[in-house]
Amino acid sequence: MAGSYGLMFVFFIILGLFSTNGFEKILVSFRSMYEDRLVVGIDVSKLIILVYENRVALENHMTTNDIVERKKYESQIALNHRKIDTLIMKISATYMVPEEKADLGKFNSTLNTYKAAEQQMLQMSAQMQADSALHLLTHKADVLFHNTVNPLERLEKDQQKVGEQLYRESLEIAHRQKVIAYVIMIAAVFSGIIFAFALTYKKLDSY
Repeated sequence: MAGSYGLMFVFFIILGLFSTNGFEKILVSFRSMYEDRLVVGIDVSKLIILVYENRVALENHMTTNDIVERKKYESQIALNHRKIDTLIMKISATYMVPEEKADLGKFNSTLNTYKAAEQQMLQMSAQMQADSALHLLTHKADVLFHNTVNPLERLEKDQQKVGEQLYRESLEIAHRQKVIAYVIMIAAVFSGIIFAFALTYKKLDSY
């Protein structure tokens, strides 16, 4: 009898370990969804906003003759580029699937190419060559700009796909945990019945 109860005790411990491990997996999955998907998704959106802000600032730089205004736009563009570099480093430090790494790498590469054209247009505009700068923008830099933004848009979509996959995995783990919980409850009831039966049998046997 003692051996049977010992086996039951070991059985409950094993079930408990499975249950604990499952809850840890759910915690890791939800932490990944928050840190590597939700937060990063917000940072990717910030990147897109900063890139578009610089595009608007560049166009404003070309259309104004006010030197003070031009300096303001140049400072804004430089500040935004520092913010972009910081966000790229932050995103790179998170967990990313190969597709996401490729998207971020493509963005970084095309951004550097676009930045070179951007600086060239700023110099033209500062030298009162706004028409030449605008011509460069519409015939070359515009394509470079869209090539820069496209990888970020793909990264957003890839982020959403991976997030949905993590959510489905969390639901599957939660379902397994529910099954394990039911098994533990049934086993506990069954063990209680056996224990009660054993005590009753022992009392009857003592008479």
